[in-house]
Amino acid sequence: MPEISDNALMMSIQAVHQIAAQNSAERDAATGSEQAGYDEIIEAYEIAAMELRHVYEKACLQNANLPPYGSLLL
Repeated sequence: MPEISDNALMMSIQAVHQIAAQNSAERDAATGSEQAGYDEIIEAYEIAAMELRHVYEKACLQNANLPPYGSLLL
């Protein structure tokens, strides 16, 4: 598996979370069939977020200095 720095991992988690939240807000503002297009995008970001969380949890086992996952999403 490719390795990235802890900083890049944390920034990736934050970016994916922010984009997913933005798409959710846009979906809520959309109407009818426009909402369906957002559903696929949001689901893709949610899957990526789960994968990143899994990698982050593994990184936390190796580096006790990493902040809790939840604090990255504030």
